[in-house]
Order: sequence, then C-alpha cells, then structure tokens
Amino acid sequence: MKWNYVDKVGNPTKKGVYWTTLIYPEWRDRERTGRILASVGKRSFSEAGEAPESWVMEGQPKEGLVWTETFGSVKGEKVYAWMPVDEVDIAKLPDGVILDTHEV
Repeated sequence: MKWNYVDKVGNPTKKGVYWTTLIYPEWRDRERTGRILASVGKRSFSEAGEAPESWVMEGQPKEGLVWTETFGSVKGEKVYAWMPVDEVDIAKLPDGVILDTHEV
C-alpha cells in the first residue's frame, strides 16, 4: 500500500471512493481543544456539483473535483493522504465464500 500525500502529489485525477488519512481538529463541548487528530476512512472525490454544498470539505474549489465529507465527518477535516480502495486486499477467503463487491 502506498499513500499519496496531497501536498506532494496532489489529489487523484479521477472521481471515486478512496482510502484517506484525515486530519482534523479535536472538539469538546462544541469548542476546539487545540489538538489535531488523524484517522483513516473512506471519502469520495467527486464533481463539486454532484454533492450538496454542505458535504464538500472546507477549502475545496467551487468547481471540478472535490473531497466530500460523509455522515459522521468531523467539522474541519481535510484529506492529508489518499490511496485507491482497490489497493487494500481482503484476506484469503474460505472455500465457497464469495467476495461482496457492493459498496455500502
């Protein structure tokens, strides 16, 4: 697995769902604590007009491809690094088990 760092290689060149390393402020009682946190999650990279404006991450352009938040996103999150979802492989499955490729 190879992470692509936004500040070094930029964003992906095509829309899709990507694994992302997210950087965001920590919040307690609706106030920023001053700490910066990170986590890994899937986020969409899509056309600005395809998602409601409220789902577009802060600091993204008004047109073209943009990173979007998802239900449960932290206010102020930004994509620090990304990789295609297909680079993450599933474990060897038992005989008779079929991989479910349906995205949730």
